[in-house]
Amino acid sequence: MGALRKAQYLYDNAEPAPDDGQAEAERVWIENMTEQLLAGADATFKIGDMAFGITFERFAQAVDEHAMGELGRDDCSQTVLGRLMLAALSKLPSDAKAAAVEIMAVPDPQQLLVQLARDLLAPFALPGTQAAAEEAREP
Repeated sequence: MGALRKAQYLYDNAEPAPDDGQAEAERVWIENMTEQLLAGADATFKIGDMAFGITFERFAQAVDEHAMGELGRDDCSQTVLGRLMLAALSKLPSDAKAAAVEIMAVPDPQQLLVQLARDLLAPFALPGTQAAAEEAREP
């Protein structure tokens, strides 16, 4: 029982890891890269000669996967995709936006896009910030 008490004491009195600023750097990196994706650009970085990150095409694919999953809902109009395409091709942005909002099925579609981008970018935050720091050190 002594070992269990000792382990519990160590756990209860453990100090948090010192903040080296990495978590904040990763948060800022994700925020900046999210803005790039939402603007239609790739959110990539290089390590050596290899590119990593999320392309706009991959982001669009994630949005498409979400939308396709929502199209089968009972409360989603069976004509919404057609209306979206017609509005986009007829250059009627308000109608296109209304159809897109119906498909996305969330109160704030912009926030959903931000969350999809963040989810895609999160695995790249550490290497992305490290690559940016390395690039900043180079002359």
